[in-house]
Amino acid sequence: MLWLVPATWGACDDIRNSHIRDILRREGYAANGEVTKSHASRSGVNVEYRFAVDGVLCSGRGKIIADNYRVQAPGEKIPIRYLPKDPHVNQPVNWGWFSVSWAIFYFMGLGLMVGAGAIIIAGLRKRKLARMGVVVEGRVTGCAPNRSRFTVHYEFTTKDNVGMEGSTEMSAECEAGVSIPVMYLRSNPKRNDFYPE
Repeated sequence: MLWLVPATWGACDDIRNSHIRDILRREGYAANGEVTKSHASRSGVNVEYRFAVDGVLCSGRGKIIADNYRVQAPGEKIPIRYLPKDPHVNQPVNWGWFSVSWAIFYFMGLGLMVGAGAIIIAGLRKRKLARMGVVVEGRVTGCAPNRSRFTVHYEFTTKDNVGMEGSTEMSAECEAGVSIPVMYLRSNPKRNDFYPE
């Protein structure tokens, strides 16, 4: 879980930077920045630059998504945007706002939401089965270890005399031929499970 902290921090930083970029697009002034340092990274070029506003020298840094990830030499010019009321708020025009940390955080959050949704849906389905299910006697047809539990396969006959099969996870091993209580939905007997007594 410790990796969650830097991923969250990186994602928050990316969100803040994309907000700054939106403000610069609406209210920013264009200027030519002079590269002071530049080096390649995995997804672009990290660059440091300086520029003058009304005779005052300002500096900035950012990641540029450049053609072929070319590293700019010191002294080269790059287009930037800055806020006229605060030139220290600036970014390269081709600044890359999407980063791996944001993607990790996004997909991790998406995975957690999907997982939570699946658990909630499974819980609601079991609740409906417990509330509306019909209980009959079933017979174990097989049992296999599954990590710390057992997958128990069974068969049963519905009240309408239809033979059905099912399986469930149990904490204890069951022998084939043993009777177990099974509940099923009368409207859909394929929805069935072990009935805990």
